[in-house]
Amino acid sequence: MLKKTKFIQTSFLIPLHEDKDIGNGRLHPQTRWKQFQRKLYNAFGAWTLAPGNYKGSYEDPETGLEVSDLSRKFILAVPKKDLKRLRDFFKKEGAIFRQKYIYFEAAGKVELLEVNYEKILRNYRK
Repeated sequence: MLKKTKFIQTSFLIPLHEDKDIGNGRLHPQTRWKQFQRKLYNAFGAWTLAPGNYKGSYEDPETGLEVSDLSRKFILAVPKKDLKRLRDFFKKEGAIFRQKYIYFEAAGKVELLEVNYEKILRNYRK
């Protein structure tokens, strides 16, 4: 008999463009999406890309200015015990998208995960 694992449905949004304060504001190249998806699959064994783009707006916590963007939405079910590991994954691997934050939802609870982009992007440039 298979051991029952409790899964939590998570979702997260990644804007189609780099943050203008960190990157250049341009569209992410396909190679960046593929690299991220490969790492996500290798780390968690699955991912789902929701259809379409999601238009949204939020207040940048650092500048207080409104930021509007289009995003891709990913959905991922993970064992409850892996939620911290998934958050840590986004804080690190999310830097490839040159974002300050990633909108993250787990079991209906929303968080803005702060991306460790400064340290990580220095390593990408080396």
